[in-house]
Amino acid sequence: MARWPGRSVSAAILREILTEDRELTHEGLDQHPTAQAVSLLRHALVDVGVLEPRDTAWVQFVAWTDTFLEDRPEHMMRHLGPFCRWHVPARTRLLIARNGITDGTFVRARRICRTAAHFLDDLHAHQLELKTASQHAVESYLDRHPHNFEPLAVFLRWVSQSGAADRIHPIPSPYADPYTAYPIDTYRSWMRRFATDETIPLRTRICALIAGITGRPSTTIAGLTTASIIDDGDGMLLRLGTTPAHLPPPLPALIRRQLATPRRWDTESTWLFPSKLRAGAHVHASRFAADLQNLSCSIVRLRGAALLNLAATMPGAPLCDLTGMSPNVAARWQIVAASAYAQYPAIRL
Repeated sequence: MARWPGRSVSAAILREILTEDRELTHEGLDQHPTAQAVSLLRHALVDVGVLEPRDTAWVQFVAWTDTFLEDRPEHMMRHLGPFCRWHVPARTRLLIARNGITDGTFVRARRICRTAAHFLDDLHAHQLELKTASQHAVESYLDRHPHNFEPLAVFLRWVSQSGAADRIHPIPSPYADPYTAYPIDTYRSWMRRFATDETIPLRTRICALIAGITGRPSTTIAGLTTASIIDDGDGMLLRLGTTPAHLPPPLPALIRRQLATPRRWDTESTWLFPSKLRAGAHVHASRFAADLQNLSCSIVRLRGAALLNLAATMPGAPLCDLTGMSPNVAARWQIVAASAYAQYPAIRL
């Protein structure tokens, strides 16, 4: 602690504020070039009530958009500018209002913008204009970049509806295949290990077991709060959708251990996984993926195996409620799982 004032960038920023070289405002902090130190200090100042809470993620996205569009050629900005400045933010606000905000909300928004720019670059490289390009240009692009289907579909719908393209239309859904999944034996082996292996960090075990049971992404799990947990001492329910889901052993015991763990910042935090660096915030979802990757486990494939199992045994409405999927996505998973829809496991009230 004695060395902290002379070595920490956050301490240097505080010194600038105290000497009135920098305003104690969000805008004043935004002007500092060191993003990580500013982010940590901002969280601390908001947490103690010195600064008013601000939607930092949205402000950062707007700033990123300005930087992303800077120095783009004119032929691209005719379409990319309105799309990134108006359509993507409007779509993002609608999704936030419908589903809430997660760590992946703006990651997807940025990916949509990048994919649109990449597609326009590809058209220009082949000496094609968006207005007159044919559907073959889209199919050729997706043959070379199949992972860009979902973000590109957003751009294609916009150009089709706005009249920016005459011959290009959104791609039919067969291009979008569900994520890959672990084979059932591998899936069971991982779930058994997460349930019994005490050498794995506690938060990693909880995240993997919830993802492997409910098929929920790490962004949802990272944002869980104590209000999501219903514990009567005997059993435990987790409220992810409208109806709480029963948690099988050993998840209740692991979650109780997590809640009893001493917290570095405020002891009144309601996050299930409070951050040790960002006061008042939860652990970033990328940490869970990194922890599992260090074990050579893919959370995408673990979730995929869970979704295939659930889709094969649950009707559509409970499946959507438990997993958070839209009806269209749930229908695709049921088709892939060859669902009989006859019975489903008693994991709900």
